[in-house]
Amino acid sequence: MWEDTLVKADLESQSKTLDVNIPSFNAKTDTVVIILIITVSASIIILSFRLRIFHLWLEFLQSNAFLRILFYPLVFSLLFIISGIIFRTIIWIRYRPMTIKKGEEINWPFVSVIMPALNEEELIKESIDSIFYSDYPDDRFEVICINDGSTDSTLFHMMNAKQRYGDKLKVINFPTNKGKRRALHAGLKKSKGEIIITADTDSRIEKSAIKNLVMPLNKDHRTGAVAGRVEVLNEKDNFLTRMLAIRYSISFNFGRAYQSVYGAVFCCPGALTAYRKKVLVKFIHNWVNQKFLNTPCTYGEDRSLTTEILKAGYLTRFQSNAVVLTKVPSTFLQMNRMYLRWTRSYIRESILFAKFMFSKYRKERRILPILDFFFLNFLHPFHIFSLGFVFYSFYVNPIFILRHFAVLLIFSFLLSLYYLRTKKSLTFLYGIPYAFITAFCLWWIVPFAAFTMKSQSWMTR
Repeated sequence: MWEDTLVKADLESQSKTLDVNIPSFNAKTDTVVIILIITVSASIIILSFRLRIFHLWLEFLQSNAFLRILFYPLVFSLLFIISGIIFRTIIWIRYRPMTIKKGEEINWPFVSVIMPALNEEELIKESIDSIFYSDYPDDRFEVICINDGSTDSTLFHMMNAKQRYGDKLKVINFPTNKGKRRALHAGLKKSKGEIIITADTDSRIEKSAIKNLVMPLNKDHRTGAVAGRVEVLNEKDNFLTRMLAIRYSISFNFGRAYQSVYGAVFCCPGALTAYRKKVLVKFIHNWVNQKFLNTPCTYGEDRSLTTEILKAGYLTRFQSNAVVLTKVPSTFLQMNRMYLRWTRSYIRESILFAKFMFSKYRKERRILPILDFFFLNFLHPFHIFSLGFVFYSFYVNPIFILRHFAVLLIFSFLLSLYYLRTKKSLTFLYGIPYAFITAFCLWWIVPFAAFTMKSQSWMTR
């Protein structure tokens, strides 16, 4: 049943565009790929110097008084960002997901998978089936689905699934929409598991995802939450979804991977995350009723949970081998709405994290999260500052904007190489146009989100 559904979905999602894989990489070791990335990066930098791209760019900064004033802060900012990327890369190379050793006997804990849903008739059947198709021991997990006031056939699909899976599937029905936090809370109260897993009903998990997700919690009592790896289910829909696939991959396979090394993943995604239940119950009431600027919080529930777990002194990890495929926006407007919602919760939780990050909230590994916090939050004002510089330089010397494009092209290519290490496919090139879209079309999201923090609309419902 599940195999037929998966094959059908894969065929439907394929486009006529040809993906070019690099089969020679598949047989190589990770070390060879890293050497290749370093070699290509060095070649690009050397070529840039030979073409005098950076030299001419620096000369332009000295061309008038105003630009000379900007020279030092701009160069300092670039050096800070480059140093931060190098530092994060060094940490990232150390990352390895936890795996089951050959012959290892594991006493798997009982797990409750909670799946809230609002108008998810399109994918909910496949989402539930993917949980039950997991290789996790049948007698060691349960699934709890919450219909959060859906107006489509979501509840119908839940009840059909219950007929197939019996008592292993519980269904909670809210006649009216109460929000994702209330739905998760209701599922938590009904759960029997010592480990709680949240999963979205517009996503599908891979067969070994639950085992791989639970492992760090089972082996390390200091770990309070483990993030899964989110990949794009509808990657082949169009050019935008292909670019978003690169963005997701870098966000998880790089961003959360290096954060996992020091045990402070800042956002464990609602699409697939495992939590230690005894940790959740300590703050779940305050989380459900969270307010910010005297306004009840509706979105960003996953990032808020992560902040609370870090505040309680626990580590948060990432498992790249616990994969979930989720549907992403296929239009530019939908993407902007998603980013705006994410950014509002990012700003809110960054403020809350800043309030305790200098305290002794845990015994070890407190310095690197602080450094990373400052680095990540420096990127947003730098983005706006550098974009203003580009517009001003266009006013002074229109032709020079080509130099900016060249520099952005170089950096976007280098950053896209992070994708090459994990995916080993030429699709990493989609990261280059995505960098240009981010630079020139998404700059407004952070300031707009900051000025509209009280808005709690999901904008997708």
